[in-house]
Amino acid sequence: MNYVINIAKVLMLLIWVLLIANIFFPFPGKAEMVFFLLLGFVIFMHLIQLLMIYGAFSEKLKLTKSEAVQIFIFGIFKLWQIKSRIQ
Repeated sequence: MNYVINIAKVLMLLIWVLLIANIFFPFPGKAEMVFFLLLGFVIFMHLIQLLMIYGAFSEKLKLTKSEAVQIFIFGIFKLWQIKSRIQ
C-alpha cells in the first residue's frame, strides 16, 4: 500500500508542476484559462481539506508545519501516511 501512496504523491507533484508552469509559460489557446481555473480549484480544495483536518483532529493529531505543508501539497495521500497517529 505504501508504494501506491508514493506513486500517487509523485503524480500529485507532477500536477502541481504543470499547474504552476502555466503561470510562467502559458499554454496555448484555452488551455491557459483551464489550467488557471484548475490551479485555483486545487488550492481551494487543499486549503479546505487542511482546515477540516485541523478542525476535526486538532485534539488527537498535532501537525508539524512540515506535515501541514505536505498535506496542502499532497492532500489525502499524506493524510493516509499519518492516519495511524489519529487512532
